[in-house]
Amino acid sequence: MYKSSGYARQLIVGLMVTLLLTACGFHLRGDVTLAPELSKLYIEGADPYNPLVRELTRSLTTTGVVVVTERKDATAILQILKNSGSRRVLSVSSEGKVSEYELYQTLEFKVRDAAGRELLAPQYLELTRDYLFEKEDVLGKSNEEEILRRDMHRDLVRLIMLRLEALGR
Repeated sequence: MYKSSGYARQLIVGLMVTLLLTACGFHLRGDVTLAPELSKLYIEGADPYNPLVRELTRSLTTTGVVVVTERKDATAILQILKNSGSRRVLSVSSEGKVSEYELYQTLEFKVRDAAGRELLAPQYLELTRDYLFEKEDVLGKSNEEEILRRDMHRDLVRLIMLRLEALGR
């Protein structure tokens, strides 16, 4: 026996949810639109091979920004003033062994145009994540730390992109 009523029910529910979301003004976030001054951007003060800088470059390129390698070719300069991260002990067990770590990443940057005028005042961003540490699972926890760091870099890039997008408004 063919069960078309289940499919029809799912289709109707899907359509209703779509209509409700569009009726309340919800829309999916589209492409990021950056100000024309940022069309050719030079990233200053950071190692181009740093994972955070690579993620930022990829995100900027996706929005249509040309990340130039020479400062003289840029219409704007994104200057990274501080980019540091590490981990610190968050808690220890009753035996004095580390049981929890906290990862942190700080980033401070500003944006100037080619003439040196400040387009965006220095912005300070800091993210922290914590995770439990088990000495029996060192390899797994090492992978967890790497994944958390990657996620922190993505989050920082999203925050940077939001601030850059605000320049165009």
